[in-house]
Amino acid sequence: MPTPTPDEEPRASLLARWLPGVAQLVHYPRDALRYDLVAGAAACVVMIPSVLAYAELVGVGPEHGLYAALGAMIAFALFTSTRVVITGPDTTIALLAGAVIAPLAHGDPIQTAALAAALAIATGVLLALAAQLRLGAVADLMSRPVLVGYANGAALILIESQLPALTGLALPRDAFFLRVWDAVRLASNAHPPTLALGVALIVLLIAMNRWTPRAPAALIVCVLAGVAAATLGLAASGVTMLKPLPAGLPEPALPNLTFDTLQRLVPGALALAFLIFAEGVLLAQLLATKRGETIDADAELRALGAANVAAGFIGGFNVGASGSRSFTADAAGARTQLTQWVAIALLVGFMYWLSPLLDLVPRVALAAILIAAGVALIDAVGARSLWQMDRRSFALSVAVTLGVLIAGVLPGVLLGIVLALARALIDLARPRDAVLRRPTVDGRYHDLDHDEPGSSPPGVIVYRLYAPLVFANARYVGERIRTLVHEASPPATLLVLDMQAVTYVDVTAAEILRELYDHLEKEGVEVRIARANRPLREQLLHWFGDHHLGHERFFPAASAAVDDWLASRSAARG
Repeated sequence: MPTPTPDEEPRASLLARWLPGVAQLVHYPRDALRYDLVAGAAACVVMIPSVLAYAELVGVGPEHGLYAALGAMIAFALFTSTRVVITGPDTTIALLAGAVIAPLAHGDPIQTAALAAALAIATGVLLALAAQLRLGAVADLMSRPVLVGYANGAALILIESQLPALTGLALPRDAFFLRVWDAVRLASNAHPPTLALGVALIVLLIAMNRWTPRAPAALIVCVLAGVAAATLGLAASGVTMLKPLPAGLPEPALPNLTFDTLQRLVPGALALAFLIFAEGVLLAQLLATKRGETIDADAELRALGAANVAAGFIGGFNVGASGSRSFTADAAGARTQLTQWVAIALLVGFMYWLSPLLDLVPRVALAAILIAAGVALIDAVGARSLWQMDRRSFALSVAVTLGVLIAGVLPGVLLGIVLALARALIDLARPRDAVLRRPTVDGRYHDLDHDEPGSSPPGVIVYRLYAPLVFANARYVGERIRTLVHEASPPATLLVLDMQAVTYVDVTAAEILRELYDHLEKEGVEVRIARANRPLREQLLHWFGDHHLGHERFFPAASAAVDDWLASRSAARG
């Protein structure tokens, strides 16, 4: 790769900051060309059948899936800092977008398309704003239990949503459990050719995904379904076929919606922004780590935001980083974002010359693709891992899954975030602590197990808190210390607060700590502080300036505080 000249370096730095995807191509390594060409073709072949199917989840026509993929890839390839991540419609994102749009569209296809585009643009603007404010860490609110619970709930809803297309039955009730019950109750009335073809395609897809993961399974299934339809005359037997798609590119336009409707999209756009960034960064970090590279989280926020705005502007819907396409490109040897530009070129060619041929494909083929995607989306491994590591986290993931199934995708996700935050606050409000003891073979104080020998001098309590001391837990911690002091036998005369694990003390906690300090001093219990970090020492000295807490009360270790106190007592008696 050529080295930039001194005059080129400032421009290269500016380009790398604002258009990192383009910067990858400025000094393009020629030996990467054949790999990027092959990887781009592979990604496009995997993409086309999938995005057509995902459009159905949103409630729009299949052509809108093509529009979303085209706009997203163009914008993302300009702004991303990753080398092989490819963006576009995604299963979980499409499900959540559809759940947000359906209550507002009232079954009107024109309104649904306008809402889908507006939701994508609103989500993109929020992502771009978050990038400007450097709010990438906010995506951490989508904790692992929430993501596992959402994935499992979304997978089941995805499978359930395709039951009408798979069986040929009219299942008008939308609630998950009601629709599943209706499908079981009316199973004997299913359309035999549609059901037989759908089941055969699902089995084929699952088998190919397991044993030939690099093969373009979705494309193969669509071709085989079209061949079967033509050979066996399935259309004449009542099997529903796809409608022909309009050829050519869409015209860019802003959706025509009222301000009141746009306001009602904001909560959904916020939830989608969380999900899109959380999933996108996880995927980008995974692939970057595999290649020994790094990513810029704020650049990914901008790239995902631009991708959603572009997708909505040309009539698409919400998009995110696509795991299936990105892994396909990576397996094919992709080196740079030229891979995505190759996929864009091939997609444009398909939209101009081949999209009308889709009317030869049975509708059940897309249902089979989505059901197989739902089966693959079920995260049984993640749920089992949560069960083994932390039963409360497993319970949280199950609660999110049930919330998604009962209340809907968006309420279920929001429920998960609220429960995760509530659990974090509860853990913070009831932090772990310990009374330290000194083993006979070691002069230092430790948090010893109950069966380990150790002790403190009579009347000495060494207390350690394993959490920041803030408004949520300060009163609880104060009562814990009062109880330890009042129940001590013989009566306590020295309390050492080991603050090694206390990273922060807020104003509310400081007030409670001062009250406790004054109370213990009046009771004849001397308070000393050990292992407080320098910023914390400075804060405490400032807050306790009029409470006779000086530098002499601070010690580098609990043992030093105790030994100094014992020496002073011995000197006073002598």
